[in-house]
Amino acid sequence: MNKFIPYIIPILTLSLGIIYFFVDPNLSILCPKCPWWFLTGTYCPSCGIQRFLHFLLNGDFYKAFYVNPFLMLSFPYAILAVLGKWYNYKNRLNKLNYYLYHRTTLITYLALFFSWWIIRNIIGI
Repeated sequence: MNKFIPYIIPILTLSLGIIYFFVDPNLSILCPKCPWWFLTGTYCPSCGIQRFLHFLLNGDFYKAFYVNPFLMLSFPYAILAVLGKWYNYKNRLNKLNYYLYHRTTLITYLALFFSWWIIRNIIGI
């Protein structure tokens, strides 16, 4: 199964990209709502990810940032993490992976993630 993942990821990414390019989650009842919001009435760190993707894919970076600034700032890290994990052809990305998956990097990211979770609920973003 692992040998198929590098082929499945781009197909799924392209498919979701096409869907979120054309479908506005604000207007579609088919887009799932955040279960955390539904259960608790508070925002999770990734609340707004569907709207974020829709705005980002349509080139509206201001609205994408406004929906969830943390996603915009951590998006490059997520892309590099996927590339480093699944597309490390001939170990060319080992140095990148060392920094991406270093204990300090992961702890820092988790601290920022949980800080964002708290801050966004305090100020209501």
